[in-house]
Amino acid sequence: MRHDTSPVPPRAREPLRREHGAAGVKLIVSLVFLGLLVHTAYVFIPLYIAVYDFDSQVEKEANYAATKTNEAIVKGLVDYAAERHLPIKKENLNIARGQSRISIKATYTVPVATLFYTYKWEVGITKEAVLF
Repeated sequence: MRHDTSPVPPRAREPLRREHGAAGVKLIVSLVFLGLLVHTAYVFIPLYIAVYDFDSQVEKEANYAATKTNEAIVKGLVDYAAERHLPIKKENLNIARGQSRISIKATYTVPVATLFYTYKWEVGITKEAVLF
């Protein structure tokens, strides 16, 4: 059995000059991307929780609407939204009350401000309940 005694070509021993630092650039780009992703989550997740919480409150108001007037429901929802820093006014709420059913609709826009762009999140909530 013969062993190859030829010298290793120079390219296999040393990296090319243009390859020096390539891993550092990839690391920096990856860390910047990860930072942007974390910042976006930091901004978006509390807003998402506030919107979900308001949705739950609208459902509660619809379920207990038989004992309240429309004005009391609107005031309660606007106050609740203000506590959660949601941009909801009386004009964003629509309450339709029938003989045995109530429907509450809320449509509003939540601005989600990131580092480079402000996304306008359109939210629409509709809840219906039977009046007892």
